[in-house]
Amino acid sequence: MFALKFIKHHRVFASTIYRNNVYSHKVLSNNVSDNHLNVKIMGEDLKFPYIWLRDNCQCEQCYHKSAKSRILDWLKFDLNITTINVLQKENVLEITWSDGHKSIFNHSWLKFRSFTAENQKRYTDTIYKPEQVSWQGSDFSNICSKHDYKEVINADQALYNWLYNLSVYGVALIENTPDSERAIDAVVERIGFTKQTHYGVKFIVQNIANTSNVAYLSSNLQMHTDLPYYEYCPGVNLLHCLVQTASQGGENLLSDCHFVADYMKKNHPGEYKLLTEVEIEWSDVGVENDNEFFKLYRSPVICLDKNDQITRISFSIPQRGSQILTDLDTVVLWYKAHGLFLELNHRFSAKFKTKPGDILVFNNIRLLHGRNAYEDNSSNIRKLIGAYVDWDEIYSRLRCLTVKQNIDVSFIKIDVLTSMLKPKHRRYIVVQDRCFMNDVLSYIDITRHLALYL
Repeated sequence: MFALKFIKHHRVFASTIYRNNVYSHKVLSNNVSDNHLNVKIMGEDLKFPYIWLRDNCQCEQCYHKSAKSRILDWLKFDLNITTINVLQKENVLEITWSDGHKSIFNHSWLKFRSFTAENQKRYTDTIYKPEQVSWQGSDFSNICSKHDYKEVINADQALYNWLYNLSVYGVALIENTPDSERAIDAVVERIGFTKQTHYGVKFIVQNIANTSNVAYLSSNLQMHTDLPYYEYCPGVNLLHCLVQTASQGGENLLSDCHFVADYMKKNHPGEYKLLTEVEIEWSDVGVENDNEFFKLYRSPVICLDKNDQITRISFSIPQRGSQILTDLDTVVLWYKAHGLFLELNHRFSAKFKTKPGDILVFNNIRLLHGRNAYEDNSSNIRKLIGAYVDWDEIYSRLRCLTVKQNIDVSFIKIDVLTSMLKPKHRRYIVVQDRCFMNDVLSYIDITRHLALYL
């Protein structure tokens, strides 16, 4: 996971090292009319708006180091700020502002936050959220990674590997979990804390005759996302298999709605459009543990952001209310699109059966899950312990682990680099604990958690 990846045809960090050179403002393109500063960092021409640079000053008067928060007084901020002088030294950029303030920026800090599409994507994939990879059922054995319970509990790298794979593919399996209803608690605590719902902090999935939830039956459980009637829907579902049925059936079904949605967008654009635009009212009404609830939320089946990227899937036949918020003529068309969506999810789904000691963990706002019917009686039962965790907590933990693995790094730790490179590739230049690749080596992919400077 942490191996260096050398990607050909990408730009090298730098082939030239500046040795104690100081560049005055005159060698930089300081275009006042454009209100930004042009500067070359590590061989790359970058532009930074004056207002952004001043707003992001890292000095103790403007930025609280331990709180990692801006403390600049914006009531006194000059929106027309400009520079008086700029000095570019070996590692840093020093700016004197028209308000008399002085800012110092590390080159790598600026590059990692620069406004080029390439660098912004690198920051997004490295720090914000790893890029997701869609899959279909035939890919499942390759994309569903398996992780050991004790290693996840005891080792940060194992925890990182599990969470990273979960975020990329939307599913990952933990094996060798102790036979205890509390074993799942330690996994959740490694992340942060559970998301409590009206079904409790945790929930037991087993056959219950007079249940308030169809998941607690032994009949077929249709493919769905959990709790679509929550505005802040649980992001991740953890299901610990304590006892698996010995009868035929009971297999898990999983499908990646990102793959299905992309397929529909290409092959059935009209139906795809309906599922992204027509709002449905999702509902759950009942009593659980003496608590009455009446949950309603409205959203399309496929929720998109401003870039037409999927942010959430809402799908549950039992929890789909009777309110379809569209005109009369669209209703029948929507039902046909809905039916096609379910059919395709079945076509591209994976079918498997967890065993005792497995914790199946999956993205609840990306994957549909279901279960085949099984026989339940006094001598043949099936019992799972479930819990939810929000993606906010998972991404937070993943970022903390990313930074922790790269603590005290300017670009790349020399010992990490040399230990991972083959001898014939150990051609680098070292200056003051910084490593620049020469032209023989290709650009190092820092999206795999190297070359961070935070």
